[in-house]
Amino acid sequence: MSRIALMLIALFLSASVFAHHSTYEFDTDVTIELTGELLLVYWRNPHLRMQLRVLNDGEKKVWEMEGHDINSLSRAGVSSDLLQAGQVVRVAGSPSTRRSALLVTNVLLADGREVLTHMSGVPRWNDNAIGNREAVRGTVDEYITPINDIFRAWTTVQSNTPAYSADPPLTIEARTVLDAFDPLVDDPVVRCVSPGMPEAMTYIGPHPVEFVQLADGDIEIRIESDDNTRKIHMNKDASAEGQLFSPLGYSIGLWEEDTLIVTTTRINWPWFKIFGIVSAPQSEAMEIVERFELDRSEGTLTYSFTSTDPSVFTKPVTADAYHVWRYRLGTMVQIYGCTLDELFARS
Repeated sequence: MSRIALMLIALFLSASVFAHHSTYEFDTDVTIELTGELLLVYWRNPHLRMQLRVLNDGEKKVWEMEGHDINSLSRAGVSSDLLQAGQVVRVAGSPSTRRSALLVTNVLLADGREVLTHMSGVPRWNDNAIGNREAVRGTVDEYITPINDIFRAWTTVQSNTPAYSADPPLTIEARTVLDAFDPLVDDPVVRCVSPGMPEAMTYIGPHPVEFVQLADGDIEIRIESDDNTRKIHMNKDASAEGQLFSPLGYSIGLWEEDTLIVTTTRINWPWFKIFGIVSAPQSEAMEIVERFELDRSEGTLTYSFTSTDPSVFTKPVTADAYHVWRYRLGTMVQIYGCTLDELFARS
């Protein structure tokens, strides 16, 4: 049995049976409306979950609904007290292609207020809906310049799909695994397993990241999404040789003027997931070289990385300007607290 297969088996055996559902299942080209009573409201990450009982031709049908993550909703001004079990509401969103479920973007309350429950939502019934998505990533007039160093919390203002995602140079084995990957079943992150590299950096959504200078000169990267923390070893004598394998790997950094270059090896996270590639397998031979480039005058931090793993790619691949971060006052990394939605597992 291959090392990749062993890694996958070990990870899935340790994960909970019940998972929250990936947004891959929803048809975002279609919008439907439903009216009914909220049976349950589960205000926990990885995202808002609700159940709606709809009266349809005398039949009471229950729909599961999910919105955005709780941190983003809170930053947008959507609070848990707005949505309570027992309310009769109208909702709009994208239906699942697999079950009676909705990626809910809009909720119309009985008093006429409209709540945007997903960052993709726009006002549907009211011009003055509750939920300011600009507050999540910030606006141009909130960004601070110039910036003297990277040691602060940064907000993602732009993410880009790598050019190679359209036709990745995958090995035959890797392409076979990618084609068979079902994100609703195979992705351990939907079971609240914190992702390893590179996914810990590539699928952070609108969540901030913070760079902290430690007393010994090393650097911590604190990632709000999934409560991940990476340590970057800055000592010139740091070596990955003999270090234990882990999902986040062992990272060694150095400075080239205003660019932090980080080389990470000893990774035993089994999936390579970036925008445009749902999840390819990766082996323990994976090496990731990241570049965090600070532009002091523009107040931006640009993230690029190169991935090398002969069992996955036929040649090294580079994602230039994958994320662009900016700094604004008041941005803080908050607790994410991913929690399995056991109420829905029992219902």
